[in-house]
Amino acid sequence: MRASRLIAGTLAGVTTLTLIGACGQQIAAAVEPKLELRNAVQKLADAEQAGFTLKVTGSADDLAAALKASGEEVSADGEDRMAMDALFASSFTISYDKAGEGTADDRGSLAATISGVTGTEIRWVDAVLYAKMPVQDVIKKVGATDADFADLRKEVTAMPGVIDFVDGDWVKVTADQLGEFAEGGFGVPTDDLESEKLTAEVIAGATNLLEGATITRDSADETHLIATSSTAKAYTETKRLVTAVDPGLAGDLGEAPADKPITLDLWIEDGELTAAELNVLQFVDGATGRVAARLEVATGEKIEAPADAKQIDLKQFADTAGA
Repeated sequence: MRASRLIAGTLAGVTTLTLIGACGQQIAAAVEPKLELRNAVQKLADAEQAGFTLKVTGSADDLAAALKASGEEVSADGEDRMAMDALFASSFTISYDKAGEGTADDRGSLAATISGVTGTEIRWVDAVLYAKMPVQDVIKKVGATDADFADLRKEVTAMPGVIDFVDGDWVKVTADQLGEFAEGGFGVPTDDLESEKLTAEVIAGATNLLEGATITRDSADETHLIATSSTAKAYTETKRLVTAVDPGLAGDLGEAPADKPITLDLWIEDGELTAAELNVLQFVDGATGRVAARLEVATGEKIEAPADAKQIDLKQFADTAGA
């Protein structure tokens, strides 16, 4: 399925929602009219630990109808429906732990639920990357059988680290090894990861998006704030951000949607930002219903290195994954 406008809307939603949690002072300045929101965001930005779960909520039927409204061909069942069901059954939780003064000892984790299967996680602790995945359960979701898994396991039995990963155990690799892996032609070379430039683009895009937006309170729910901006501004800032990440991807966003108001929903309870949500169907002309990118904010906790993680040979792992 290719739905450029829906993709553009989703990217704008993810960008906006993520930045509300990640760029405290800059976002707070953009939503100055609501002191409550400003204080809640600042409180989140000052937290030593925090977590954010990103998911898609709403109706698969509404999503299918929106794709059809945008000119896409969508089957009511089969692969299209499986892909949509997998989308609604997946989520990602990003957590951080400042761990002390400065950024050198900062820790982070990314946990994923993949089509309803929990247990996939990546952690970064003291310059070591840890990872695990319930491989057998995940590959079953894409049609693999127990026999297929048995064949895979047989292929990697003699590979330390790789067999542990396939069995669902924690594995680890150091930052130095990751650098060597990149220099060897695998993954993205570290020199190409201009994180400071990208961060600046992200902050600028989010600030521009919320600048000038009107913010009102839901009369039926005092914890619910509604920010109103425009599709044109969201599309412009999304395209600028995507161009900063990879200029070649900008063309995949398609044409800008018709300019109209869009709303971003935020929830604040006891002075803390608890959730933010953007209905991405606002970006699809003729679409109705609701399919939303939702960010839920959770209380953070200390991120520790998992015990008994096995060392993995990245070159060996890449060769196996490719096979």
